Amino acid sequence: MKLSENTMNVLKNFASINSGVVLNKGNVQRTISPEKSILVEATVEDDLPEKFGVYDLNQFLGNVTTMKNPELTFTKECVTMSDSDEFALTYLSASANLIISPPEKELVLKNVDCSFTLPNATLQKLIKIATMNGLPNLSVVGANGELRLKIHEKANDTSNHGSVKIGEYAGADFTATFKTENLKVLPDDYNVELQKNAFAKFVNTAGNLKYFIALETK
Repeated sequence: MKLSENTMNVLKNFASINSGVVLNKGNVQRTISPEKSILVEATVEDDLPEKFGVYDLNQFLGNVTTMKNPELTFTKECVTMSDSDEFALTYLSASANLIISPPEKELVLKNVDCSFTLPNATLQKLIKIATMNGLPNLSVVGANGELRLKIHEKANDTSNHGSVKIGEYAGADFTATFKTENLKVLPDDYNVELQKNAFAKFVNTAGNLKYFIALETK
């Protein structure tokens, strides 16, 4: 089999979250950050024939791209990558015990305190400006009848900051804060459900990407 562009993009995103991954048999793949602050589940285009552990995902992907989309043959012990130049690389499976993996039980919000639609263009603009200004936090703020996304430094009231309205809000005032570095989602439009003092669930419009991202509780 050859890995599709869709699967490669998902695995590159996984590599930014955790350097290792246990690829599941089938087309549903999951990973979690070592700090347990980001969990992602993706339904990819490729149906993998075997469960396979990858200790260094960037290295694995580097081999695939260097060999220009080789044919992959999976076994429980290894994957053989074969390219058009008749070169073959045997890449050994890593033990699952060496890799931090998400729990089998699906993460569920106990309460949905807030929900909104987050367009890709809005998120990318906020992240770019936050990075440019060294702003480590993105907060969801419900106040004065509005729901806004605010980029700022939570610990510094005198820092640069900016915000954008994303909807109306009729509940009690609240602020829920993420680390901007944890918003490692693939570019897409997302529907977001948020549980205060816990985490938020980001689901893309196609429904094949789910991110669970922890909120700052301090």
